[in-house]
Order: sequence, then C-alpha cells, then structure tokens
Amino acid sequence: MRAVREKRRAALDEFEKGRFMVVGDLAIKAVEQAVEVLAALKDRHFHLRPRSAHSERMRWFKEKFPRLSRDVDELWGAYGALEYEGIDGDRAKKAVEAMERVLIEIERKARVRFR
Repeated sequence: MRAVREKRRAALDEFEKGRFMVVGDLAIKAVEQAVEVLAALKDRHFHLRPRSAHSERMRWFKEKFPRLSRDVDELWGAYGALEYEGIDGDRAKKAVEAMERVLIEIERKARVRFR
C-alpha cells in the first residue's frame, strides 16, 4: 500500500512540475502495485513468477475490471510515448487521469485507501 501511495504522489508531483517523461512510468507502477494489493486480497500473487507477472497481472485485472481496460491501455501507451518519444503534457495528463480512475475503482472494490 505504501508503494502505491508514494508512486501515485510522485506521478502527480512530477506532472505538476512539468516533468512529463517520468509520469507514465510512475503512473503504471502505481497501478501495478494497486493491482497486486487487490490480487493479494484474493490470494493471487503474480510477483511469484516474475517472467509472466506483468501479462498475468494485466490479464487478471482486465477480466475483473473490463470497464477499465481502456484506462490500463492508455497508461501503457503513455508509458511508451512519454518515456521514449519525449515530453508531451497532454499525454501525461491522460496518464494521470487514467491512473486516478483505476486507483479509485480499486479503492472502492477492495475497500482500501491509496490517497
């Protein structure tokens, strides 16, 4: 839970400071940590198999939250675009908004607080 909070705060802080290249990375990491929290509550532990953890985590999440699939895809797209293609404030804003929607829904579903 601490990792989610810190990465979320860092993503928001970097966005506010205009350091857009790192926003996608921090946002996707915050969401992945939140998915791990939710999965652990259901006795799922993706990190036990590091080679397949990411794909299994995202597949599981999209099955449980099909409505948020687009947001997760937006985060991964922003991660690549911001990390490798340079600075884009609009894309960083979309990443932060997608991160917030996903985290709010996980908070609601798991009855946890990341803020």
